[in-house]
Amino acid sequence: MNRALTFRAPWDLRLEVRPVPPPPRPTEVLVRIRATGICGTDLGIVRGEYQARPGVVLGHESAGEVARVGRAVRAVRPGDRVVIDPTFFCGYCRMCRSLRPNHCESKAERESGVSQDGTFAHYYCTDERFVHRIADQVSFAEASLTEPLSCALTGLEQLRLRADMDTVVAGAGPMGMLYCYALAARGFVGTMIEQSTGRLALCRRLLPSGWQISPTPDEVADSLDLVVDTTGAATSWALRSLRRGGQLLTIGLNSTRCELQPALLADRSLSIVGSIDSIGTFSLARMMIDTGSIPAQQLVTNELPLDQYEQGFALLGMDLHKRQRSLGEIRALKVVLTS
Repeated sequence: MNRALTFRAPWDLRLEVRPVPPPPRPTEVLVRIRATGICGTDLGIVRGEYQARPGVVLGHESAGEVARVGRAVRAVRPGDRVVIDPTFFCGYCRMCRSLRPNHCESKAERESGVSQDGTFAHYYCTDERFVHRIADQVSFAEASLTEPLSCALTGLEQLRLRADMDTVVAGAGPMGMLYCYALAARGFVGTMIEQSTGRLALCRRLLPSGWQISPTPDEVADSLDLVVDTTGAATSWALRSLRRGGQLLTIGLNSTRCELQPALLADRSLSIVGSIDSIGTFSLARMMIDTGSIPAQQLVTNELPLDQYEQGFALLGMDLHKRQRSLGEIRALKVVLTS
């Protein structure tokens, strides 16, 4: 049996029985999914703020066991514990050949959990290129953080970094925490900004050594070299708060609009950089989790079986019955659904 969490329409999710994928093609691997994290993209899809194909199986942050392999597969074998890189790239289009595989021209029709069936299911089939073996001591739930961590590492690769930069990370969600740890691994100490009282208390004890958390950016205004905005709603504040030569990295898929003043950007030599998905950082992210450089066990605050998905979304402030989200109802950092 292959139970799967499907998206029908905004706020309408259903647990259905889907056919088990057919035997894998020569270079494909069939994975028995064991853990999948609820991502901010999933929340956006449920709210109707991020477009997904009606009927698609959600989910893309996953780990599991190899169930079957195609006859040409050499990297893994049945029984191997693996994590899945869900960012498909063909390797041949102009974007792939110019080292931008995160914007592969085939992405629109091959995006896992958006346009193509994802991993909130018992089984998922993918190409051998996109599975990586994980260390024996790493749980499936911990390994599911590999994909979001790889996105954070890619984001930092887009910047001009020095460890002495005064830094703020806006948003204490999973991506905000992973950015803090990715920065800490490079010697950074900074401040996280979070307005949700629930997450403020939760994340205070999880921050890297030396990092602080604050409910307001007032104390750090006009003194920053780097702002990482994981919310998509802090652009206006960030640009006012950056020193000359400062950088803003924005990764949140938020529809909030803001006004830009080109003269301000030019006169103060400010940079705005966007980043999505990962480019060549998945293996590094897996290694950091395998070696404990990232406290994945602590960051995964809740594990629930797949059939308790409503409770999982509720822990993140999403009431599927009332069709509303409340930041004040957030009681978790990372929720992982197991199967």
